Amino acid sequence: MLPDRHPDMAVLGRADSVALDPHKWLYAPLEAGCALVRDEVAMRAAFSYHPDYYKFKDESDDRVANMVDFGPQNSRGFRALKVWLSLKQAGRRGYESMIREDIALAKRLYDAAIAHPLLQAFDCNLSIATFRYLPDDLDVDADGAETYLNALNEELLTRLQAGGEAFVSNAVIAGAYVLRACVVNFRTTNADVDAVPEIVIRLGAAVDAELRPDALKS
Repeated sequence: MLPDRHPDMAVLGRADSVALDPHKWLYAPLEAGCALVRDEVAMRAAFSYHPDYYKFKDESDDRVANMVDFGPQNSRGFRALKVWLSLKQAGRRGYESMIREDIALAKRLYDAAIAHPLLQAFDCNLSIATFRYLPDDLDVDADGAETYLNALNEELLTRLQAGGEAFVSNAVIAGAYVLRACVVNFRTTNADVDAVPEIVIRLGAAVDAELRPDALKS
């Protein structure tokens, strides 16, 4: 989609098939799953099944696509309609703009985490930024500190999701439990992203005050 994508992403163009969820980065309503398959004949061979009682008058007409021949479902809703409508409305340029903006917002959040003394940034790829709350008075080299940081950020995530100010998920990177911000909403703004660090720090301080064991207190 983006001409300035990371070179590693170009290998997707060589795949025989690619699975994707339009309800994520194509901004379609739930639920909408999609498989792009290069070889139509191979797909038909995998799924097409026509017993004697299940025939179509037009099955010999190659111009007609009976979707029953391309997947495990015989009866299916018209999920493709909402995806098609979105594609028609936004167009390629619209999607390029929205996806590029999501990537920039994730990078903005990642840079904010790098710059803040109470956050530890981990990684940033596509529109995903990972980081965790890190109290400035915690000796990270002390026995049990890493285990405590994982428990701290896990409880912090629970309160973030319950609080309603911001919603992030989690990831585990090299044994560290971290917060995972994934920007896939075209309505997300700089102001939304800029609010996240302070929300995390405020809730993180409250959780830290409740949970930190005496052995790790200064």
